[in-house]
Amino acid sequence: MIKWFSKLNKKVTFSLYLPPYAPKKGVRLQQKHETTILINPRTNNQIADGIFANKPGQYWIKTADCTCVAFVGRTSAGIVHAGWRGLASGICQKMKSFFDEEIDVHVFPFAKKCCYEFGKEEGIKYFGKSYLTKNNNRFYLDMDRILHDQLGSNINLSKECTICSKDLASRRGNKKGFNWIKMEISDI
Repeated sequence: MIKWFSKLNKKVTFSLYLPPYAPKKGVRLQQKHETTILINPRTNNQIADGIFANKPGQYWIKTADCTCVAFVGRTSAGIVHAGWRGLASGICQKMKSFFDEEIDVHVFPFAKKCCYEFGKEEGIKYFGKSYLTKNNNRFYLDMDRILHDQLGSNINLSKECTICSKDLASRRGNKKGFNWIKMEISDI
C-alpha cells in the first residue's frame, strides 16, 4: 500500500492498494470511461468515473493503465478515473471546476509514454501530434504532458509506469487485477 497526504487538508488520505486486493467497504463505482462525477455518493455500483466529496467516507477508484487523479482542497476532495477517453472528454477539468479554492493534485501510477502504444490517427484526432512519440514505427501517447497541459504544472505525477512495473495491474502489460485507490475523508 502506498499513501498520499495533502498539506491542505489533514482529513483526507489517499491509499493505493495493489492486486489482488479488493475493497470490502466504502463506495465503489461502475466506471465507464465517461465524465460523470457523483457528489457525496453513499451507494455502490453507480455509473460514474469520478467522486467529489466533502463528507466523511471511503471512496474507491480502480485502474489498470488509466490514470487516477486525486484532488484535495481545504474543505473537500475528489478522485477521478481518467483513461485517454476521459482525458479527451475533459473529466479532469470538470473535477477541477468543482473547487473554488486552492487544490493539490496527485496522479497515481499509469501507463507512460515508454510503453503506452497508441494509434497515430486517434492520437492526432483527440490530442494532437505533439502528444505522440514515434519509436520503431510505433506511436506512444504522453499522458504526463496531457495532464500537465490540462491541469497546470503544479501537479504531482507518479513516475511509475503500470506496464513496466512488476507489481501494478496493467491490461496492456497482461497483468490481471486492478490497482485500487481509496480516498478517505475522516470526521476528526
